[in-house]
Amino acid sequence: MTTRGSTTRQLWRALWFFWLAVILQQILLDARFGAPAQLLILQVLPLVIFMPWVARDSLQSLIWFSFVLLGYFVLAVQAAFGRVDDSVALVGAFLQVILFLLAALYIRFRGRELKAQRQSEDMEK
Repeated sequence: MTTRGSTTRQLWRALWFFWLAVILQQILLDARFGAPAQLLILQVLPLVIFMPWVARDSLQSLIWFSFVLLGYFVLAVQAAFGRVDDSVALVGAFLQVILFLLAALYIRFRGRELKAQRQSEDMEK
């Protein structure tokens, strides 16, 4: 694994921060209405399941996570429009947009770093 540049390092940290924020927002969204623990686990599981692969810097897993995140965004928009005065649902939609953008930027910049590393290794051979 190559070391991250300053841009990708900052994106990596922000990605994990917003990822945890989205998970906490999902828990808060359902827990305040007294949802059972099984429902909370089922709602958060798709967000958590990608963490080990993304932690190993698998860009492909991060791409798949982005697709899953779009489903959560659709649900957040429905909740925001269904309960207009619900700030938690609105914050959730905002957090998911930010997380999606961070994932896309990280994939772009990290992909370039990895490609440059592969090219330099090929030139050394």
